Amino acid sequence: MRKKLALVFLFFRTSLMTQLPYRVNFLTQALSSLFYFASGVFGLRIVFQFTDSLAGWTFVEIITLLGVYQLVGGALSLFVMGNLEALPDKVVDGHLDETLLLPENAQFLSSFGSCNVWAITDIILGVTVITGAVFFHFEEVVLLHFIQFVLLLSCSLIISYSFRMWIGTLSFWLGRTGGGFVLFSSIWTMGKYPVNLYPPMIKWLLYTLVPVGIVAAVPTYALFHGISWVQLMGLLLLTCIISVLTKFLWMKGLGRYSSATS
Repeated sequence: MRKKLALVFLFFRTSLMTQLPYRVNFLTQALSSLFYFASGVFGLRIVFQFTDSLAGWTFVEIITLLGVYQLVGGALSLFVMGNLEALPDKVVDGHLDETLLLPENAQFLSSFGSCNVWAITDIILGVTVITGAVFFHFEEVVLLHFIQFVLLLSCSLIISYSFRMWIGTLSFWLGRTGGGFVLFSSIWTMGKYPVNLYPPMIKWLLYTLVPVGIVAAVPTYALFHGISWVQLMGLLLLTCIISVLTKFLWMKGLGRYSSATS
């Protein structure tokens, strides 16, 4: 684990040195993230002028949900998204050889081999919003709920990564699967609002087949209200099963891979 953390830091530092000359990108990313978040807050502010809650969620809870969504999205964009979206092309063109020849786990390198440094602005914004919500509503947040929040946020990151990894891994069987990332990203945006807002069928979809409802809504709900230990253990078990399945699909996919020299 220590070696992998050292490699992640090395990838980040290398990417930072590469992207540092283009500082205007940092400003553009920061302004884009701030505008995107502010537009969502502005729309909610208008809605909450006529109601005290939306599908059982208060204004502060939904703002926190947006912050969690921003944090998870930023963390994935920092490393995972760019690497996995490039994976299908590497598989089809036979360029995965370069990764497989390195003395490190190929799945790890395929997921964290490069870094989008400027995505850290989304992480900073998300952490700031969550911290502000906890600080100004400290009496509503108990330690147990905060622990549940941290655990569920970890589950959210792992599940979100795994589903993207599945799309990339399918390229071993289906060829270029870039369209799958586009479709998943479209569904992913639905996770930034309370799932209770959607019709029953969509709600079921967001909790099961494509569980983006777990990404932000469940951790945020746990932060303010908590969940039962049965639910928590169930989500932790689900996360473990998804992680094992991700590794299994990757190994099966590698067995079908034909290198550029074969």
